[in-house]
Amino acid sequence: MRRIAKDPDVRRKELIDTAERLFVTTGYDHTAISDIVKEVNVSQGTFYYYFDSKEDVLVAILDKNIAITENDLRQTADRTDLDEAVKLNAMINQFISVTISGKRIHNYIHQEKKATLHKKLMKIRPFAGIASIMAEVISKGTEKGRFNVVRPLETSYLLILLLASVLHAFNLSETISELKDTVQGGREYRENIRVALEDLLGRTLGVSDYKFFLQI
Repeated sequence: MRRIAKDPDVRRKELIDTAERLFVTTGYDHTAISDIVKEVNVSQGTFYYYFDSKEDVLVAILDKNIAITENDLRQTADRTDLDEAVKLNAMINQFISVTISGKRIHNYIHQEKKATLHKKLMKIRPFAGIASIMAEVISKGTEKGRFNVVRPLETSYLLILLLASVLHAFNLSETISELKDTVQGGREYRENIRVALEDLLGRTLGVSDYKFFLQI
């Protein structure tokens, strides 16, 4: 098949989107660079023009998804028809939704043997923008007396890291039943964790007249 020349930005995006689809459907370890370039109909040399390794295209996928998430959170944060508690609840559920949908990729990233990948991720500071947007909402809510938080940014980071850790624990298994002896036991376990997190959110933010609901 004849290869078609494309704008560099378009080609790079095509490689990222194709790699993401293959990583999700086939798994990162079972996807080779040759699989990616075959799907896009380019040479391996073209891939290496944009990325130094398969890990680098994975980092690019995460960077893209982080940017999309930040944009979605910003739109929610800027809404004028919602109070700060409702905004923050919606933003947290947006974060949860993205984390769950990309669970195969997230599980790979959290493997301890991926030290090199972790170092690359640290450079893009994956939670920095998300925490900053959430902190703005918490700050405004505190100014209005909706929340009672002394350090909004630090609180945002802690909430995000806690949620990410819990979701990672859930996603380690393809089915929640693996966490307990039975499917019903798994559901009860997950429900207990959800209720505990919702209660913790209310206590951390100092909210007594709003019930958080997490979609996990």
